[in-house]
Amino acid sequence: MQIFIECLSFENLSFEKMDSEPNMRDLVLANIISPAKPSGETCVQLVESEKNPFGHAIVNTRNDTVSDPQDLVNLARQIEACDAFVRANVSNRLQVIVNQMNYLREEAQRTLMKAHRDDELNHCACNLVRRPGQIYYQYERQSGQKYLSIMHPQDWLSNAKNTGCPHRFLGAYRLEYDNSWTRQATDFDEGLDDPLNELKQQKANDLKQNQKMLEFLIKS
Repeated sequence: MQIFIECLSFENLSFEKMDSEPNMRDLVLANIISPAKPSGETCVQLVESEKNPFGHAIVNTRNDTVSDPQDLVNLARQIEACDAFVRANVSNRLQVIVNQMNYLREEAQRTLMKAHRDDELNHCACNLVRRPGQIYYQYERQSGQKYLSIMHPQDWLSNAKNTGCPHRFLGAYRLEYDNSWTRQATDFDEGLDDPLNELKQQKANDLKQNQKMLEFLIKS
């Protein structure tokens, strides 16, 4: 199964990499907003006037309203301000959508990677009946075969010969009741791969718990 979340398309609007803010050129091409006009070219539309409003003839249509010439300038400035706010609102909302899509893409990739890892562990060589809640340690032989064992890397150092583990240690995992696996931290994790950042996240959670416990002890 492959999931590709590559781009968001809305007519002519597209974010291929979804790693940059939506620019105004894309918004204009998508006909979402009108193109910005150069300074001094703001078009002001006025209400059409009638020569005979309600059947009454007006002698001079130019003097049928009381207005200040500065009103047109103020109206143009107001229209420019409205255009700027519309552009900013559209850009900000689209940026929120792009950020959400980036997060969903990362979560999809993380889910697929974890599913692949769990499937590999479920099919890994093991001479024991695996039980949920038990921690198993994965090793790799020189032949390339990977297997699961209940022996901690420290247990190999406790034997009579004290020769250490004869095989390469790959990591510790706890079997959950839904047949998924959770990475467990050990003192032998230095230099091991952690593509899902489980060890880093686990250390951060342990640090937060220790801080909360310390604060509780200080208050008590």
